Amino acid sequence: MNPTRIRELIVTPIAFSDPPLLNSNGVHEPLALRIILQLVLEDGTVGLGESPGGTARLARLEAAAKVVPGMDVFDPTAISAAIDADLLPTVPSSHERGWTTSAVEVACLDAQGKLLGRPVSDLLGGKVRDAVPFAAYLFYKWAEHPALDGRVAIGDDWGEALDPAGIVGQARLMQERYGFRSFKLKGGVFPPDEEIAAIKALAEAFPGQPLRLDPNTAWTVETSRYVARELDGVLEYLE
Repeated sequence: MNPTRIRELIVTPIAFSDPPLLNSNGVHEPLALRIILQLVLEDGTVGLGESPGGTARLARLEAAAKVVPGMDVFDPTAISAAIDADLLPTVPSSHERGWTTSAVEVACLDAQGKLLGRPVSDLLGGKVRDAVPFAAYLFYKWAEHPALDGRVAIGDDWGEALDPAGIVGQARLMQERYGFRSFKLKGGVFPPDEEIAAIKALAEAFPGQPLRLDPNTAWTVETSRYVARELDGVLEYLE
């Protein structure tokens, strides 16, 4: 038995609840799709990876699962090249093929770390710090997904956030539940002045805490400059 040889790649599609978050493209669907990878080595070690979901990406990962058995988990370059060559005739976009190879590479790194008893950060050159502070992502959102196409309306305990007061309330819950100390509003949903008002309300509610605004490319250069002037000294950055 060669403990570093790949025995199989198990590809499992999953779906989980996604709240009705609003963005510049519309609203999130009731379910979010992901794909879980379990890279099983001959000694039983399992490396985990994941990918965005959908039928096309699922099919590509299932194709990869036929390629990798027998390969060495410590040779991710050869593994990626083999998967890439297999997909090339049907997936001409290198970007799209990269979604597949990168997901498998992460599973390889996880398996390598488990075999060596070392964190993946050690395999990538060593950690820079022990912890990284995260910013809370704030979304405008409906109280529930509407009951369409025969589906039951799906709500959550976060409630509605469609104005500055709702965004501030969401931020308070984020801080109370998870301890966040910085906030990023995913904008591009309402007219810029409404989102400016939301940021100013956050600045009043959370003085001294970093604030960011991301309109998801929904604004023109002129609008972006206007918002930047209006929020000068308020935002940590405008994305």
